[in-house]
Amino acid sequence: METSKTSSTVAVVDIGEHLFKVENHSLLTGANASITSETFRVGGHDWAIQYYPNGDASIVDGQFMSMYINLVSSIESDVTASFSLCLQDRASQVMVEKKKRSFTKTFLPPMNPKCWGYSQFMSKDDLAASGCLEDNCLSIKCTVEITQLMAEDDDDHNSSITVPPSNLSADVGNILESGLKADLTVKIGKSSRSFNANTCVLRARSPVFEVLLHYIYKDCLPGFMEEATEEATSMARDLLVAAHGYGIQRLRVMCESRLSQSLDVHTVSSTLDLAEQYQCQQLKESCLKYMAKDVQRLRAIRETKGFKQLIKNHPLIVGDILEKVCDKLNRQAATTPAPAPAPAP
Repeated sequence: METSKTSSTVAVVDIGEHLFKVENHSLLTGANASITSETFRVGGHDWAIQYYPNGDASIVDGQFMSMYINLVSSIESDVTASFSLCLQDRASQVMVEKKKRSFTKTFLPPMNPKCWGYSQFMSKDDLAASGCLEDNCLSIKCTVEITQLMAEDDDDHNSSITVPPSNLSADVGNILESGLKADLTVKIGKSSRSFNANTCVLRARSPVFEVLLHYIYKDCLPGFMEEATEEATSMARDLLVAAHGYGIQRLRVMCESRLSQSLDVHTVSSTLDLAEQYQCQQLKESCLKYMAKDVQRLRAIRETKGFKQLIKNHPLIVGDILEKVCDKLNRQAATTPAPAPAPAP
């Protein structure tokens, strides 16, 4: 009897950065003195950097500075995140990262403790000699990656691409229809449709065209994008390119997820071409997995014009396809029971 084996991978579902500038650093005196950054949102959660220039209460001699990440918002389920903290050398002509330290932490409800980091991040002597205190200002950079353990199986369209949670304020969603305080009218192409819009929102969320405008205000895609139609797939491709160009990460991943669920023999090559061009690693993995499903499918894909164009545009992709096929064969071999020994004569 053949049994199946499920493997898992860690996928990054959202990523964000925050630069915390500590002005008038020399005025932060006294034991256990601290300063906290403004909150920043990543993965649907609010975070803050907590900095102790003379060390927190656990530092006896006060010769080290302490630095922590604080999960500000409440959580109802586990949150796993990878963090990096570093200082930026303000004395150099280009921003150089120094003393970079990284860790991964899973926060559990009821989130106790809610701070995690380094009680001895750096000695005060090393900080003074680092060049990071130019103009009595310290710049701290924090990167947060929200990760999730994803199971892999053999279902073609069981997408392992997880869309980051919304970071849009609930108040913004109603502005599009109400026209509240609109200071701009957006006309869509040559059509007669137009929308009252708000310049501040458009600047913050990067307008492109009608569907992108819908996403910017609603934080979701219009209903027709959920349908398995050629129009929806084509729109997802265009939106992915726009989201990449304008840095709208959540929309980009939503398009990756949509495209991964509409793969077939005739479209998988062009979708893989797109994923390779715009560095969509999760979409690329979905395409490779689809191609490596079985030999007959891969042979059919090889005969398409899209595959020939893919190889022309990205010749090294052949190695990725072969590697995925080999992984598939190895997993099959590992789960296939050995033949029973022949009966003795």
